[in-house]
Amino acid sequence: MELRPQEWFYTLRQEYLQRFIGQGGSSVKFVVTDSDPDRVGVQNHLAVLAQQEGYACISVDAKDTKIHMMDKFFHQIARRIPWDDLASQFVRRLLQENGYQIPENKEEFCMAGVARMNERAEPLLRRDLNSWLERAIYRDTQMCQEFRMAMIRLCLGQMDSGSEVPFMTEPVKSWLGGEIRQISALKEALIFQKINRTNARYMFVSLCRWLRLVGITGLVVSLDLSRCLLSKKPDDPEGLYYGVSATLDAYEMLRQFIDGTDELESFLLVVHVPQEFLTDERRGLNRYEALKLRIWDEVRDRQYQNPLGALIRLGSQQPGDAHDTGKREYNDRPAMANGDVGHQRAMEALRSGVPNRDVVQVLGSHQPDLEGKFRRLIQQMEANVPHEMPTKGIVIEGGFGSGKSHLLHALQQVALEQNFVCSPIVISKETPLYNGVPFFRAAINNAIVPGKHGDALTEIAGELNFQSPQYADLFDWVHRKDQVCDSRFAASLYLYERMINDPELSHRMIRYWAGDPISNSQLNKYLQGCPPENPYVFNKISSQDLALDRFQFVSRLMVAAGYKGWILLIDEAEIIGRYSFKQRTKSYMEVARWMGVLADHSCPAIGAIVALTDDFQSVVLEEKQDSQKIEQMCQEESTDEAHMQALQAVQGIRLIEQEGEPLVRPYESMVDALYERLRTLHGSAYSWTPPPVSAVEKLSSTRMREYVRGWITEWDLRRLYPDAQLDIEILDVRQTYDEDQELEPSMGDDTDPGKISESEECLMAVALQNQAPV
Repeated sequence: MELRPQEWFYTLRQEYLQRFIGQGGSSVKFVVTDSDPDRVGVQNHLAVLAQQEGYACISVDAKDTKIHMMDKFFHQIARRIPWDDLASQFVRRLLQENGYQIPENKEEFCMAGVARMNERAEPLLRRDLNSWLERAIYRDTQMCQEFRMAMIRLCLGQMDSGSEVPFMTEPVKSWLGGEIRQISALKEALIFQKINRTNARYMFVSLCRWLRLVGITGLVVSLDLSRCLLSKKPDDPEGLYYGVSATLDAYEMLRQFIDGTDELESFLLVVHVPQEFLTDERRGLNRYEALKLRIWDEVRDRQYQNPLGALIRLGSQQPGDAHDTGKREYNDRPAMANGDVGHQRAMEALRSGVPNRDVVQVLGSHQPDLEGKFRRLIQQMEANVPHEMPTKGIVIEGGFGSGKSHLLHALQQVALEQNFVCSPIVISKETPLYNGVPFFRAAINNAIVPGKHGDALTEIAGELNFQSPQYADLFDWVHRKDQVCDSRFAASLYLYERMINDPELSHRMIRYWAGDPISNSQLNKYLQGCPPENPYVFNKISSQDLALDRFQFVSRLMVAAGYKGWILLIDEAEIIGRYSFKQRTKSYMEVARWMGVLADHSCPAIGAIVALTDDFQSVVLEEKQDSQKIEQMCQEESTDEAHMQALQAVQGIRLIEQEGEPLVRPYESMVDALYERLRTLHGSAYSWTPPPVSAVEKLSSTRMREYVRGWITEWDLRRLYPDAQLDIEILDVRQTYDEDQELEPSMGDDTDPGKISESEECLMAVALQNQAPV
């Protein structure tokens, strides 16, 4: 069932490069090849196609770049971007749009030269240019603030290129490429931290947007992942070697790209992998279900491979293929008309089983009862928050492919419309449920603020009104004498209010709230500038306790800024069944915490929805005897930490056992209505009339995912191969609950709240390196 390379290239060019990607869409494709020469040939041909269609095409090899770290991945791409040329092109167009003549001589293209040619005073030209750049770049909130400031500096630098003192262009480019040593060099540009794993995603989104603004069709990234599939360290010392853990981290990063395609603009990521990607049980796709369930083609035709699918298996190139555009053989295929890009985005997401805004807007939730219960939950939260009362969350249960993720996305849209901040959190190797530190990081990094773009906490802090009663309540709460929250939050909020006109200090305080460490000496040094009436005393605290305090403080900060609360949408929680028993126990405790049933550990301004599989109870709680074992631990007379955790964990287990809300299984009228909506959607996306299809049988065991993928696959193939005789098959995909130590990163934390953990000290060192000096 392998696809000929030239056939796929033709489809890629016609369907994606010339249409979907160029019109603002984004996609991630995995291409499996038989040999190294085949893989190199595909990469070279892809680069030629992308360049011919006006794309910036960048090749990245896992052999040379630590692609399991998103910041290193971004840095490698950034080093290949011609930043000066793009900035110069943008400024030239901006000047021309405002009626200015541009010197043909490159040496004359500077502030003085343009002012002289247009008989304009240089200070007035500089003022005008600053104003135009503010409107065109700074006010474009689809790019994060630091990236916007960097691009403004690069643009201004093109007009001052002949100056004795370069206008910060070199430090900005070094910052983008991860090569800057002292971030203080960019302090004047209001950039206070390096690009790291927490903000690299925003940089990718911003880069894609910037390329479009400059006039580039889009960005194509060709990633060779073959190095991650090497089972043994090569004899050749050159290049990187990936252990299993690093390989799974790379898969998790790619999973994040797939889930985030609706945030990216005109972006195509093609991941090149060898056959071992499909066959190696230790390092291959089967090892990381979170990625497999997004790209695996379990619904497919027995003879024809879908060229639009996320996983493409290519045959070997034939002699002469390298110089053949592929157009001759496929000229009889109907040309793709310009369809609705939003609907094409929905189709791409549905092929990967990943919901997005477009899918939810068109299809709705299909679960009116659960949506109604969620609406009542957020209404109750709004009433409870002023009285410091927690609101019990909801546990959603459904089989694989039943639509849990789709429902969570639909509920997210409901909450955003009601002015709640939302954080979609996928439980994964990078974000284990039992560890509060990465869990908080994921919550705040994925936070979506109604009507805002960019860094969530920066936007929220910017909405604070220091004269409002909501802010007064926050200030009083964090300064309570019984210290319900670590005193560092009281000190940082005091500093943020008193020193609001100091952008660097404001940034440092916000970054601390977002999870970056700050030392006692740093806080005390800041406090010397505006001494409080009562000095703050900073006690030692573990990173786990600090993470819980961050949840408490940040959720109340959101309320003080005018939002109604914080909704956590926790997806794929069934992965906790693959943890060791110790970590499963901690995870059940966390379920109880976020469900709001632990009286002494609840966060009133946080409401949570947890989604897991409907067989979790039978396979994990019963077959693995978790329920029985933890019950026995509760009956033992002990005061140690494990006993206390068991008492809390059993409450989480009871919630799963007794209060799980099952998704409504597909019934005939629901399936028929969905079929008609998708048929209309596919027709609008590709400007054609989809024929009736019936390859997927209406059985009680048929999952919603199988219906959707079956219909879309058949429509795709009938559009591309009108005369083909199709034979759609559905393969059984089952999730495993086998324990996997690779899914359990080290906690890196002590359990003594009187000590600061080694991980916190390491983070402190990194933070100090990343920040500008005080």
